[in-house]
Amino acid sequence: MASNGKWLVIAEKPSMAADLARVVETFSKEKDYYESENYIITWAIGHLLEFFDPEEIDAKYKSWLLQDLPIIPEKFSYKVKKGQSDRVRVIKKLAKDKNTVGFINACDAGREGELIFREIFDYCDVKKPFKRVWLQSLTPKAIKKEFSHPLPGEKFNPLADAARCRAESDWLIGINATRGVTKRLKTRNMRGVWSIGRVQTPTLTLIVNREMECLKHRPKDYWKIELELAAEDHKYSAIWFDPNFKKAKKNNSNEDDDKKEDRIFEKSKCDRIIEEVEKNKTHAKARETLKESREIAPQLFDLTQLQREANRRFGMSASRTLQAAQRLYEKYKCVTYPRTDSRYLPDDYKEHVNSVLHNISDTGNTYSGFSKDLLKNGLLNIPRVFNSKFVSDHYAIIPTGIFSDNELSGDDGKIFDLIMRRFLSVFYPQAVWNKLERITVIGDHSFRTRAQSLKEAGWRAVHGVSDADGEANIIPRLNTKDPQDSVGVELLSYSVPNFQTTPPSRLTEAKLLSLMEHCGKSVEDEGLAEVLKDKGIGTPATRADIIENLIIKEYVIRLGKSLHPTVKGIRLIDILRRIPVDILSKVEL
Repeated sequence: MASNGKWLVIAEKPSMAADLARVVETFSKEKDYYESENYIITWAIGHLLEFFDPEEIDAKYKSWLLQDLPIIPEKFSYKVKKGQSDRVRVIKKLAKDKNTVGFINACDAGREGELIFREIFDYCDVKKPFKRVWLQSLTPKAIKKEFSHPLPGEKFNPLADAARCRAESDWLIGINATRGVTKRLKTRNMRGVWSIGRVQTPTLTLIVNREMECLKHRPKDYWKIELELAAEDHKYSAIWFDPNFKKAKKNNSNEDDDKKEDRIFEKSKCDRIIEEVEKNKTHAKARETLKESREIAPQLFDLTQLQREANRRFGMSASRTLQAAQRLYEKYKCVTYPRTDSRYLPDDYKEHVNSVLHNISDTGNTYSGFSKDLLKNGLLNIPRVFNSKFVSDHYAIIPTGIFSDNELSGDDGKIFDLIMRRFLSVFYPQAVWNKLERITVIGDHSFRTRAQSLKEAGWRAVHGVSDADGEANIIPRLNTKDPQDSVGVELLSYSVPNFQTTPPSRLTEAKLLSLMEHCGKSVEDEGLAEVLKDKGIGTPATRADIIENLIIKEYVIRLGKSLHPTVKGIRLIDILRRIPVDILSKVEL
């Protein structure tokens, strides 16, 4: 890319600039930049610029008056963020230098990285061309490949427009709604403001709605009937259930949600069932069915799925998970770009995956055996892993095949292990379970026993089987020649334990992230989840910050794994509904 002048490369962070300087060419290190024959590399520190505050646009906005709302600038202009004057001055000087022929945007490959560069480019106000390197991995090979064929900067204009729209709408809603609500709610003794945000307020609504469901719940007594029985060569337990029970539809009341096939809400009904069981116990019969259940490997991680899994497994917050994943990407270079919303790899990445597997197999570490198996037996589940249609800005998070000289520990070690095991397991066969269901009939009443065992480990050989998977619940088979046959069993004892219905559980970060991703809807189906994921609130890169902001602004507190709204948070959502301006808090919008 030689020329008479030099290209000014803007990296998003100093560490990124150093990585580029080590790989692209031979650079000399100056105080504020790196210089080579063809390039000057300098860096931002995230966003160096921000929009002017209302009072800087017009002095009258210094007083928060309802009659001045809404505040809508004729044009959005930038100012230098506090503490970043020196950095902006360096970049502007380099940009205006006569030897600088153009810019190369080497900020993070995404909407926010695009905005960071465009803010700088606009502020420098120079009529020079710019190009884009789209770095999804920081391995030397990936960096060299991108710099050998930089893309035209104009190709990313739609992404830049989307980024500006997001930033401007955040400002408009945040400034106007915050001033309006604060003027309505603030008392003389209150400090601070009632902060409203385009994304943070709908997210708070999700947490408050769940809290309201919990507070409205009224516990109800119910009973279960548990039998202890003996077959020919073993004992087992069984629970009464109604084989004709039909589950209530999702739109029905909370009272319907409490009803389940094995719950009895009248004690007198329990007494009648026990009386009939005692009368017919000498005729107790049991039959069972054994079915195979196949469990396909989960998909590769996007950031939200990684955050959910880390929260479920380790109780880690979304913010902690993102910080660890970012270190693995930037510092250790051992995983690809983490701020992604895709769970797929491009169609042409099969050769790259094989290369990564070879690197893993050569290490002799915990993962090398699994990698050797895949290289020997071939990769399965190809359509669930490789699909360019579901890859936009970034592909799924996978290991790069580079390993740190120092063994990873703490959060970094945990997150790396999750990514590695998920990457390896997606190419493995299905896990096969033997699922046993035994129905014991006494008189007109049915009692059920369920058990399962892992027949073929498949992908679970990589992931392991947790207690929650229920592998330990194993009972011997009945001595029958035909699965339809029944055998006589003996009733040993019974119990009628008393329970109370419980409110829905508070939202964990894992559950909240899923609701944010799917616009407040609980979605279990993978295909539907893929369709809805672009319709969510926030982005994979911002959701962790949104949750932390709600905590900082005292709208939410974190108790263990759960998120609880504060009185302030509940009051805010309640007031928005009463005014009514709940359009500000509606997740669907």
